[in-house]
Amino acid sequence: MRIIVTVLLAGLCLIIGVYPLAYVLTDDRFGLLQGKPDSVVSNSWWRAGFHAHILSGGAALAVGWSQFVSGWRIRFPRLHRAVGSVYLLLVLVSGVAALGIAPFSSTGWVAALAFEVLAVIWLTVTVLAYRSILRRDVQRHKDLMVYSFSACCAAVTLRLWLPLLLLVLRLDFSVAYPIVAWLCWVPNLLVARLINSRAAAASR
Repeated sequence: MRIIVTVLLAGLCLIIGVYPLAYVLTDDRFGLLQGKPDSVVSNSWWRAGFHAHILSGGAALAVGWSQFVSGWRIRFPRLHRAVGSVYLLLVLVSGVAALGIAPFSSTGWVAALAFEVLAVIWLTVTVLAYRSILRRDVQRHKDLMVYSFSACCAAVTLRLWLPLLLLVLRLDFSVAYPIVAWLCWVPNLLVARLINSRAAAASR
């Protein structure tokens, strides 16, 4: 069962991690950009922040899942540290860029606030995880990295929840997107808390 979950997670992370390249290889009105006003899309600073966010965030997603494969982590500790350093850098770039572009959400302040809070949490737990491993507090590092990658996986769960709200529940995009902006990461962090709680209980 664990292998199935790992393969499924890896597949989703790799697919969604590569997906941002479509924004680079296609025209400016691809995907979510279709609902953005011209004044935003044509702003060079916003475009730079948007591409920094989606490309570095996608890369973090594509490499981050491998850090939780315990066999690889034990057999290749140097690779684990190297990938962890890359993940940290990618999160810093993507998270800071997210703070800059979130206020421009096309569906208003509810979605904007959700993405701002997510960016702050993602940056905070990732930096704390890095500081923990520098202090050789391995368990705290593991716990915080579970929260970090759960926040990173908001990119995956957003794309799972949004079609459900749009196609199954038949909600208008202007209603569905602010809901998904919170739904894509709050349950993720609750699951992360459950995972850490169970791991702590098993280690007693």
